[in-house]
Amino acid sequence: MLVDREAAASVKKSVFLEGKDMSQKQEQEHIISGNTPALPDPLSVIVLGSGGPAAAGRASSGYLVLVDGEARFLVDAGSGIFTRLGEAQVNISRLDTVFLTHLHIDHAAELPSLFKARAMVSQEAIHFSVYGPLGKGVYPSTSQFVHLLFDAGGAFAYQKSFQTTETISVMDLPIDLTASVREIYVRDNVVVQAIATRHGDTPANAYRINYQGASIVFSGDFDPSSLPNLTQLAQGANLFICTCDVLDPPGSPAPLYALHTPPQQIGALAAAAGVRFLLLSHLSPPIARAQDQVRQSIRRAYKGEVQFATDLMYVQARL
Repeated sequence: MLVDREAAASVKKSVFLEGKDMSQKQEQEHIISGNTPALPDPLSVIVLGSGGPAAAGRASSGYLVLVDGEARFLVDAGSGIFTRLGEAQVNISRLDTVFLTHLHIDHAAELPSLFKARAMVSQEAIHFSVYGPLGKGVYPSTSQFVHLLFDAGGAFAYQKSFQTTETISVMDLPIDLTASVREIYVRDNVVVQAIATRHGDTPANAYRINYQGASIVFSGDFDPSSLPNLTQLAQGANLFICTCDVLDPPGSPAPLYALHTPPQQIGALAAAAGVRFLLLSHLSPPIARAQDQVRQSIRRAYKGEVQFATDLMYVQARL
């Protein structure tokens, strides 16, 4: 099991499942409080947002990646994760790298909030690194997106001199589905890889973070044309965090199948890649209400562990 129940035996199993009462919330906050000194896993993640674009009680997509217990990376910055970041009570003084899967609001809206929160806990100059897809059609490149936010004349140009001096570098990643997996970050024994995916007409990328033999793969939102690339990227991953937004046909509105991949195909993907643990996230309300049905569909092909993400869930990439 990759969900870290053993590291805190006093925390109930319900912490990692859908729970609404305050006792569960307090227990959940306890397991991820501070710098998680009781949980010094080499590679782990806190789910800041497990929802999609609907205002349905979950924050939108966002994942805080911890390396040796320190918050080092953010994958996606969807609406609502700023609040969850505060609730997690994690030290973000070394958080300076962001990987954006694509530039929809529910994946990128909180980038300014993150930068401001980071500046609030630093007295020294900060250099942020942002990675994301090239632009196409109505979608700007990630570098243009950041320029429109923070450079001269941008919406939040003041941020670069707020509290401390900030500089930002951006890497625009290939969006051609024929492009191979590439290493985009190699530092302090952490290797991050990326590959192009597609979310309808939206340029997108998926990411794999590797450290000390453990790995976490983040699918982002993807349509079925992305399956070969994701199968390649996720080979043998310890933890695969995968968007699950639609039911198997015909359970969801037909246009959504041009944007998202249904559970049966997700199960086949996880099986083909040989991932050890599948965590379903970016959950739409229909998926959240039909978890047994979704799990059964995935298990037609995939026999490993399957769980559904909740906000503030802590998961380790266990070897």
